[in-house]
Amino acid sequence: MPNSLIAKRYAKALFELALELNVVEKTKSDMELIISVCLSNKDFTQLLRSPVIRSEKKQNVIRAIFNDKISELSMRYLNIITRKKRESFISQIAEEFILAYKKFKNIFTIYFESAITINDEIRKKVITLLEDQTKGTVELIEEVKKELIGGFVMSYDDYKYDASIAYQLKRLKKSSAEINLFKREY
Repeated sequence: MPNSLIAKRYAKALFELALELNVVEKTKSDMELIISVCLSNKDFTQLLRSPVIRSEKKQNVIRAIFNDKISELSMRYLNIITRKKRESFISQIAEEFILAYKKFKNIFTIYFESAITINDEIRKKVITLLEDQTKGTVELIEEVKKELIGGFVMSYDDYKYDASIAYQLKRLKKSSAEINLFKREY
């Protein structure tokens, strides 16, 4: 079973349980904390992935780190995951939970790359346009990439809209390479 499928199944189960118990918001903040700990502490991540360290030891470390910081539901869930020897997927499960939460709340994460930093007026127009298009809330993640030369690249899930000058130049170069100016007539 692929890693992402394992993470999706466990995250879906946790999300449905949190929804049933009406603690989705608290569980979401718990998952965000777990992700931030995994990203900031590589030793913790290596501990979770280590096949040499016993599950009981991993449970004790998880309990020591998260005991007073996350809800009882999240703590019990981490214990179950560790008992089932799926602790190496904790970070992925937390990320999948956040994705399920965003889908439930109709929040769209859109990545916006531009050659320069956009101002507030343009940002508001882009967000308004995207919210009208998606009929949901838009979370815009901006990144400046000088290699775009000008324009922007916008992506969401599997969709990508490239309106950069670098892409236009690339297309122009490719189309001009297909034109053969030399014809042999002998």
